[in-house]
Amino acid sequence: MLVSVQRQGNTNIFPIPKDIQVPVDAKYHVYQDTDGCIVYVPIKKDHYDIWADSTLNGLDFEALRQQELADLGYDPRKITPVGSEKTKA
Repeated sequence: MLVSVQRQGNTNIFPIPKDIQVPVDAKYHVYQDTDGCIVYVPIKKDHYDIWADSTLNGLDFEALRQQELADLGYDPRKITPVGSEKTKA
């Protein structure tokens, strides 16, 4: 299948033929290989987005942080760790 680069404003674009099924909002990483091939790699949404998880809406992050500091026994933002500071298990 042959496609030609087209100019749209200040951008060069490759049209995607209709028989290649690509959703309009699909995102791709694109790079040019050492031999000149232009490669499009689809971006997969396999990562976990903590900000999109509605089950965490009521979570008190500050209380959780304070509990972690209490479990740790010191504040790592104020004291530089030098060994095994966690004395409470």
